[in-house]
Formats: sequence, structure tokens, C-alpha cells
Amino acid sequence: MKEIKHDQRMIREHHLLLLFKIIKRNGPISRAELAKKTQMSATSASRIVKELIDQNFVEEIGQTEGSVGRRATLLKVNPSGALMIGINIDLESIEAGIVDLNGKIMMKRDREIDLSLPPTEVLGHVVELVNTIKQQIGDLANRIIGGGVSIPGIVEWPQGRVVMIPQFHWANVEIRKYLEEKIGMTILVDNQVKAILLGESLYGSVVGVNNAACIFVGSGVGGAFMDKGEVIRGSKNIAGEIGHTTIDPGGSLCDCGRFGCLQTFICASALEKESGKPIQEIFAADQRQETWAVNLLDRAAEYLSMTISNVVCTYNPEAVVLVGTMIDQHPQWAKKVEQKCKRYLWNNFDRMLEIRYPQIGSHAGIVGASCLVLREFLESPISK
Repeated sequence: MKEIKHDQRMIREHHLLLLFKIIKRNGPISRAELAKKTQMSATSASRIVKELIDQNFVEEIGQTEGSVGRRATLLKVNPSGALMIGINIDLESIEAGIVDLNGKIMMKRDREIDLSLPPTEVLGHVVELVNTIKQQIGDLANRIIGGGVSIPGIVEWPQGRVVMIPQFHWANVEIRKYLEEKIGMTILVDNQVKAILLGESLYGSVVGVNNAACIFVGSGVGGAFMDKGEVIRGSKNIAGEIGHTTIDPGGSLCDCGRFGCLQTFICASALEKESGKPIQEIFAADQRQETWAVNLLDRAAEYLSMTISNVVCTYNPEAVVLVGTMIDQHPQWAKKVEQKCKRYLWNNFDRMLEIRYPQIGSHAGIVGASCLVLREFLESPISK
């Protein structure tokens, strides 16, 4: 009997999120159209819509036009019905913002950080930023339903404990526990790339895509994968750590303490270490056709294109989203990667795969982190 209840709960959780996505993508839309798109009964669709309306996630905005037959009531997402806090902790800065149900950042604050500080001091700055934006948003702060944190590295889900972040030299940091005690609300913490992929699936480039991959290239290299609309986590939420797959055992020393990891051939920090120059200078030298920079970035593009091919062969996604500062700030280099993929992609995959770029903006970490809260909140009335 417990298994039956569990199955029923999972089905309703799926339908709640599914209807929200469809209303977001197709609204204004009627209950009858929702039932038709989802192949649900009109009664079931109406019951789940009522839950979304009761939570202020969806609102009625009038009726269909025309005088023939009964006019249908139209539904759309209520952007300010609930708000989320999104927090992104990266190698050099912290960002925190208020995000509405349309995935729009209403207010944002950021701060540079010194990662030589103890983790509790870094998290203390996070608390200060969150308290600042809560004060500045005034009475709307009462609509905040929780906060999400996106951060590189291995994060226990849903416990929110950072197991390891090689670039930060953090290990066993209880981020969720610390922030919930200091901020006084539910806080969810996840790997940065997983959060970004979730954000892209709700608001961005892979809306409506059930099987997708996301590859992040910035200070490190990471991946995330989605199957049937669910993020693949593995047994310890480590699935997607492609940056630490071994490419050359005799290669350069990685931040994780091993030699020849994939990210030592691609990421900005590794290229800076190898060249002795900031990443922007490397790209500027490439534009001037300086041989050393051209070769360095061409090699990085080669390895990233091979990575995309390997990911496609392993997971068979419909689309691969390329994200991160090296993608966002250097689109010409990203296009070179895309062109090189044709050399490595198996023909069967080349014809069916799409390489896409993020649509949730340059602050994808904030929006992705807020989506952790949104997804949890949509499921919570049923799961608790």
C-alpha cells in the first residue's frame, strides 16, 4: 500500500510541475486546453489548477472571446504571486537576487569575495546580501518562499552540505544548515551546473526538452544531465563531474589533487596558469593572431568539442546547452567549438543534436538557484 501511495504522490507532483510549465509557456490558456495538452481528465486538470491558484502561482485573467457556447476562463502565471531568493557563489564573487515566477530578476546585489577567508565568513557575506535585498524589497518580502544556492563542486542533495569544492579548497561545509539558521527560511543548495540546467528547463533554452545536457566552462568545467525532465544525480549527487574525468594521467596537476583532468585542458583558471596571463589577455592575444594564444584556445576548443561528443554518446540528449563565462563572454570561441564538433560527433547524433546557448541571462546562477525553491515548493503540498 505504501508503494501505491508513493506512486500516486509522484504522479501528482509531476502533473503539478507539468501544468505550471505549460501555463508558463502557453498562457493565457484554458483548463480544457491544459487537459488536452496533458491528456489528463478535465477533473484532474481542474483540481491541480486549483492548487496552483491557491498557492498564488497561477491566476485567472478573464475569458475567451466569442458568443458561441460557454466561454472558457483563461489562466496565466502570476509573476509576483511568489518570489524566490537566488544566490550564486562563484570563484570571485557572490550574487544574490529576488526572482519572480517568470524567472525575472527583480533586484540583484553582488560582492567580490576572498576565498582565502574561512567558509563561515564567506557565508556571512551571503547573509548580509540577502538581508539587504529583503529590506530593499519592502512588503514584497512577505511573498518570498525560500532561497536557493548554486555553487561549484560536489554538494549533498538535499542536505545542502558541500562535500568538496577543489577551486575553493572547501570540504564538509554545512551551507544549508548555516544559512537557514542565519536567514530564517528554507534554503536549498545544489551544484551550480545542475541549478543552471534546471533554470534553462523552466525558463530558457530547453523548455519542453525532456532529455538535455548542460556543459559549463568557466573557472572550472562541469556538467549536468536531465532525463525525462528530471536532473540525473547519481548515488551521491556527483553525476556530471565531467571536469574531473582523467584525460592524460601524465598531464598537469588539477585543483582536485590528481593529474590530467579534463578541465586542465579547457577552463579559464588552467589556461591562465599555463600561460601566466589573465584569460581576457589570452583572448585578446588570440584576436591579434598571436601564435601561442591561438594554439592554446584552439586546443581548448578541440578538447571541449570531444567532450560534447562523448557526452552525446553517453547520454543521448536532444540538446546540449553550453554555459559559463568562457561561453558567455567569448561567443566566437564557442562557435569554433560548435564547428569542431562536426569532426567528432557520430553521424547518427550529428543529425539529431542541437547545441544551444543559455537564455536565462548572464546571471543564470541566480535564476537557476531560485528554481530549486520553485520546484520544491510546487512539490511540497503533495509530498509533505
